[in-house]
Amino acid sequence: MSKAAKMTFLGSCVFAVGLERASMYQGVIRDQERKAQREKNAREYDETRALHAELIKDQPNVRDIDPKSTT
Repeated sequence: MSKAAKMTFLGSCVFAVGLERASMYQGVIRDQERKAQREKNAREYDETRALHAELIKDQPNVRDIDPKSTT
C-alpha cells in the first residue's frame, strides 16, 4: 500500500473514532438530563401527594355527615 493510502486510511479511522466518542458522550449527556428530569418529577409528585393529603384532611368526609341533620 502506498504512503498516501495509509495516511488516508489512518485519517479515516481517527475521524470515525472521534465521531463515535462524540456520539457516546452525547448519550451520557442525555442520560444525565433524563435522570435530572426523573428526580424533578419525583419531587413534584411527592409535593403534590403531600398537598393532596393535607387538603383531604381538611375536608369533611361525606359518609360522616348525617343526612337527617340540617344546619
